[in-house]
Amino acid sequence: MRKSAIVIFLALHIIGSMIYAGIPSLKFSDEDITRLSPAYMEGKLDFENPVFVDVDKDGDFDALKFDEGNVEYYKNNGTLEAPDFVLENRNYDKYDKALFIDPKMPYPMFFADSDGDGDMDLFVVKDKVFNKSEKKYNYKVSSAENTLDLDTATLITIILVLVIVLLLLAILR
Repeated sequence: MRKSAIVIFLALHIIGSMIYAGIPSLKFSDEDITRLSPAYMEGKLDFENPVFVDVDKDGDFDALKFDEGNVEYYKNNGTLEAPDFVLENRNYDKYDKALFIDPKMPYPMFFADSDGDGDMDLFVVKDKVFNKSEKKYNYKVSSAENTLDLDTATLITIILVLVIVLLLLAILR
C-alpha cells in the first residue's frame, strides 16, 4: 500500500508541477466558487465529484476524472462562467490503486488561488440543496488555504490517501 501511495503522490506531483510551473493564477473566494458551482456541475459531466483546475492555464476551470487508476482530462472550451467540457485526453495520467480499492473523490473540488500567493488552495463543494422558492440548487463551499506551499497534485494525493485510510478503517470495523 505504501508503494502505491508513493507512486500516486509522485505522479500527481509531477502533473501539478508541469501545470503550475511559474504561471500566475487568478484569485477566487468561497463566494466566487459558490457562484460558479452550478455552471460547472449541473449537467455538464457524466461522472460524479470531478476535480476542477485550470489545466491549460486559459483562465477557466477544466475537469479531471479519477477512476480505476486512470485520470481523464476534460478541456473547458467555454468560458469561466459558461463551461463547455470536451474529453481532451482519456489517458491524461495513471496512478496505482492501493490494494483492491480505488479511491474516489468524496466531493466535487476546485483548485484555485484564494489568497493571491500563487499556489493552489482547495475549495470543496460539500452540500447541494434544492431551493424550492428559487427553483434552483444552492451550493455550500468550504475552502482550505494551502499554507504549506503544496501544489495541486500534492493536495489531490493527500485527499486520495485520506480516502484510502477511511475506506480501510470502514472495512476493518
